[in-house]
Amino acid sequence: MGEKLTETAEIIEHKGVKILFNDFSGLQGQKLANALKEVSRAMIARIASRKDWLSVNDYSGCIFDEAATKALIRVHKGMTGFFMAIAEVGLRQIQKTSIMLMHSVAKSDIPISFPDTLEEGKDWVVEIHKQHAKKRD
Repeated sequence: MGEKLTETAEIIEHKGVKILFNDFSGLQGQKLANALKEVSRAMIARIASRKDWLSVNDYSGCIFDEAATKALIRVHKGMTGFFMAIAEVGLRQIQKTSIMLMHSVAKSDIPISFPDTLEEGKDWVVEIHKQHAKKRD
């Protein structure tokens, strides 16, 4: 168990690396939108001090309505430049396509991945972290 930020968000450690883990699984519509906004507010104070956040988000069983989609777009736009890598787990193909479109509209250069499992997502963001660490050395 890591540092709890909100009902759905916590900072966990995986292979010695801190990751923002968002468990949005099963949330639908406005509840999902509210959870996204709450995480965004919780992260604002923390973001200024770091530009290398890693995130793994579990959207298994989520239903995105217009409110949730708009909230996700706002959150992604607001976080551009502060995250090193984002793994989005549990999305259907149409949702993946929408996120990539939104990512493009936000002009984000953050690497994004759609792994099949949470473990794969955690491993992927840790690998991106290691690659960046090598570049700095």
